[in-house]
Amino acid sequence: MSDTVLEHPLVREYLRKLNIACAYLPIAQARELREQIAAHLDEALPPGATTEEVTAELSRLGSPRSLAADAAGPGHRPLVRRLRHRLGRVRWWTWVALAAFVALTASALTYALLAFSATLTQGPVSLWYYPQDQARSRPNQGGVTPQFTVPERFGQEQGIEISVFNNSDWTQTVVGIEPNRAPFGSSSVQVAVGSGPWADAGDSLAGPVSWSSPGSIPPHSFRLLRVVWRTDLCMSAGTETSIQDLSLTVRVGIFTRTEQVRLYYMWMLAGDKASACR
Repeated sequence: MSDTVLEHPLVREYLRKLNIACAYLPIAQARELREQIAAHLDEALPPGATTEEVTAELSRLGSPRSLAADAAGPGHRPLVRRLRHRLGRVRWWTWVALAAFVALTASALTYALLAFSATLTQGPVSLWYYPQDQARSRPNQGGVTPQFTVPERFGQEQGIEISVFNNSDWTQTVVGIEPNRAPFGSSSVQVAVGSGPWADAGDSLAGPVSWSSPGSIPPHSFRLLRVVWRTDLCMSAGTETSIQDLSLTVRVGIFTRTEQVRLYYMWMLAGDKASACR
């Protein structure tokens, strides 16, 4: 028997859907809402709660989408959702006429515009990929942006792992890094997309992840993104270099383009006097 009701399959699925629904909220607000709901369920239900008890409590809470919408407030509904709500009221014959017009006059242009409007945003996961870097990471505040600093390991692989959310109706395939914008100027960068039950929910530490490169991110879905490079910067002690965005080469439909993903944190490599730069 589980030590907590949070391991119940219905609760795990509910929290997974809540993770996805919270993708539209600011990261701090989304984290607070998820923690509040998890704490409530843990307090309201005993570890051995029956399926009926769990179902009843989840029904009292309401759907994950409604919880996220309430947290956002009436003035913060995402533009895409407001647009879909309004378009849902258009008469069917108007859609038929519009579809015929688009097909005859602007189908190619529309396809291109939609493909280029697809974007990726960072989710809640942010960590150094290798355990030795996780153990040596020093969080600190640089201005308004938190920083995570580790010593460079010259000639060795280092990397970061983040979760990303495809907030579009298009499957986006991450092909690699834009050559002229490689992290830390490294000439050897590997990018992979992680999938699996835990990766899809934006949780990298709870279970196994299957990595693929190139890797696809379905519409309105989370995936993990792993960026690994061989550190070839030779920095003296007391010097640092950082990144706060990733320039990904992404394929959307028939188009391949560069997409800039802004990172929540600044990732820094620090010169290490113990490093031998050869």
